[in-house]
Amino acid sequence: MRDLVTRHPATVRGHLRDVRTLTGAHGPTFEAQLCDATGSVVLVFLGRRSIPGLASGVALEARGTPRAQRGRSEILNPLYELLAPPGDAEPTRQARDTKSEP
Repeated sequence: MRDLVTRHPATVRGHLRDVRTLTGAHGPTFEAQLCDATGSVVLVFLGRRSIPGLASGVALEARGTPRAQRGRSEILNPLYELLAPPGDAEPTRQARDTKSEP
């Protein structure tokens, strides 16, 4: 995470430390803090209150373009793949695309 460059596509891996839902004037936002040994990035899912499978402790890989916002690094609506739910020894390799089809 330490090597993320703003506005350059990236793939990151780690464990979710914290997840939360925010409600604002523009609707709900689901946020998940992805961490590794070098730092963290916040995965921001606009228009979502929750995402099945995304919970504290889950290992995942996310792809997207980081931006600096509110003093933190975040990726809006990333593509992600669950690697291992909490307590699982084997990766699940479930791919999920959060972008909807037109």
